[in-house]
Parts: sequence; C-alpha cells; structure tokens
Amino acid sequence: MKKALLPIYFIAAAILVTACKKETAADPPANNFGPSTTGSNWTYKYTEGTASTTFKLTATNRDTTANGKTYKVYTSSDGSTTYMGKIGSDYYRFASFPSIGVNSFEELYLKDDKGLNDTWTGTASFTYLGANLTANLNYAIKGKGESRTVNGKLFDNVTHVRLDISLFGTVVGGGDFYYAQGVGLIEDTIAVTAPGAQPYTSKQEIISYEIK
Repeated sequence: MKKALLPIYFIAAAILVTACKKETAADPPANNFGPSTTGSNWTYKYTEGTASTTFKLTATNRDTTANGKTYKVYTSSDGSTTYMGKIGSDYYRFASFPSIGVNSFEELYLKDDKGLNDTWTGTASFTYLGANLTANLNYAIKGKGESRTVNGKLFDNVTHVRLDISLFGTVVGGGDFYYAQGVGLIEDTIAVTAPGAQPYTSKQEIISYEIK
C-alpha cells in the first residue's frame, strides 16, 4: 500500500483481511461461514492494481482478547497476523494501524442471520493530519444461498455482502465479499476513490483450502 494514499485505503485494507472466524463447539464447520479449527488453512491470490501475490493463512491454537471479545489468532505466510472472532451469528475482524492512527479497529463484517437486502452499519475512526475522522461503513446482504465459481471451483451456499465506505457524507468506494458456508471468504473485490488520491483497486480469490 503506497504511503501517499489516504488512510481510508488502509481501512479498506483492514476490511480485506482474510475472513477466517472463530468456531465454537456448538457451531461446527459445516454450519459456519468461517471454520477456525486449529491447523485449518486457506491459500489466496491477492491482486492490487496490476501486481499479484499468493499467501497462506493458518488458524493457530491461540486466542487473544480485544474490546471484551475473544479472537482466534491466524498467521500468514507473508509474516502478518490476523485476529477473527464469532459471537452467535456475528462475525468480527480486529486490526490496528498505529502508524496511520487507526487503533483498535473492530469490524462487524458479516451477520449470517440477516436476510436478502438486510443492512447494518459500522464506523472506523482514524487520525489524519492531526484531525480525528470517522469513516462510515454500510453493509447489505446482496445474495444468500447462491452458488459461485472461483478459480474453477464451485461453491454452494454463498452469502454476498456489499460494503460501501463513506467519508464526510460522500461514498468513496467499497467492495463485494463472498463467503461460503463451511469455508469462509472465497472472493472479494474492492475499489476506493478519494479526492486527492489515486484510485485503489484489489481482488482476493481463494486458490485452495483445508478445513481440519
């Protein structure tokens, strides 16, 4: 991510963190849109602009707490660490970017009890040039129980979440996220355009996965 881009792009990047959620004993992988059993792993192709790379995310046997919630710890082959949690039908991601003022950013990115066209909202606070700002996150279920093919593999029971990101009352971009039951995130695309910054686009596609 280029330093010249506005912090809203870093928020978008946080939203794009691979979606692997916390599983409970009463919520087995087949009924969960993000199984998190230890050793489960997902390999993705990530494209930003014209550059592509691959990485593998693995669920560890460790948990951590943040904002009063328990999060599963995931390690990535690119050296990063991801934190995901699931409470009932709500799925959370947690990330922080202290260098750009985004601290304790917690995102409720999926509600699996929502029906088609149902919505929910969230916010992300950050500091830019000494000013405290808030981005508004608006989510909508645009597909449920669908089938989708990614990299030649057919996934059933897919939920499509649309996210629109607004700043100062203006939509600056958003993304489309696809979650398969028993697998988790299988694909996402995002495009953000803010005044004074170059457009940002990215795409993430699942290549393979192993659910333990």
